[in-house]
Amino acid sequence: MKLRFTGLPFLAGFLLLFTHLMAYSGGPPNGKTGAPGEGTCRDCHNSFGLNSGPGQVTIQGIPEAYYPGDIYTLSVHVNQAGQSRWGFELAAKTVTGSQGGAITVTQPQYTQTSNSGGIIYLKHRSAGTFNGQPGGAVWEFEWTAPEAATGPVTFYTAGNAANGNFDNTGDYIYTTQATSAEGVTCFSDGDVNFDGSLNILDIVTVINFILGTDVPTDEEFCAADVNLDESLNILDIVTMLGMILREDG
Repeated sequence: MKLRFTGLPFLAGFLLLFTHLMAYSGGPPNGKTGAPGEGTCRDCHNSFGLNSGPGQVTIQGIPEAYYPGDIYTLSVHVNQAGQSRWGFELAAKTVTGSQGGAITVTQPQYTQTSNSGGIIYLKHRSAGTFNGQPGGAVWEFEWTAPEAATGPVTFYTAGNAANGNFDNTGDYIYTTQATSAEGVTCFSDGDVNFDGSLNILDIVTVINFILGTDVPTDEEFCAADVNLDESLNILDIVTMLGMILREDG
């Protein structure tokens, strides 16, 4: 009996598998950061439970409070002993799920961005998987803080600590998130009630803050702390009186 090898279907299947694996080593699909409503890299690399291994993914450099328009250098770190290939995907979102600030690639040989639904996804390139590198990997990028009144921004990241077997098996997936609050731009001019002028009404307001009758907001505290000692006390009252007298003079 003659055996006939049907090579075309085999070749097509091999090419499909190869393309699938190479596409993911060159960067995961969008929406795999672990953010609300998104999946993670474990949707494909599912040998182990999410965050079940001895490794981790972290985001470093995120300010506790950002100031609109400022530029920050951040980095994603994935590490796990015994693994030798690495990947990640990151997104920065506001509380409404929209894009939070701008992400700029600073290592184009290792990272890239793509856009989906108005969200910028930062992820590895093929060279950025550092195949054969033991212990872990680090990717840097720049984040430009969003405009004023955006509110807090949360960074969502999924990291892949892979074994480098050119398959989706034996890899550990980790997720993390970190939030940066919007900072208060401080104008310590004594205009505590924000009516455009410094007068006795502002002094009365500060006295109430000192006595504990009222609790200042961050913006009110900033405006009232005219001597910049990071506390509200009689020295602020004296300074405000001097400022009023100079204006009247």
